[in-house]
Amino acid sequence: MIDKKFDTVQFFRSIKEKLALRMADMTIEEQREFLKQVREGKIKIA
Repeated sequence: MIDKKFDTVQFFRSIKEKLALRMADMTIEEQREFLKQVREGKIKIA
């Protein structure tokens, strides 16, 4: 068995969970703006 120092699947699942928690109470418009800011690097998730 290989001992991984970085697990890509686990990393992206944790990012997905963090995004879901932050967007839970947002409207669709707020979610779009939030994700746009994440993509532009204005908001850091990791």
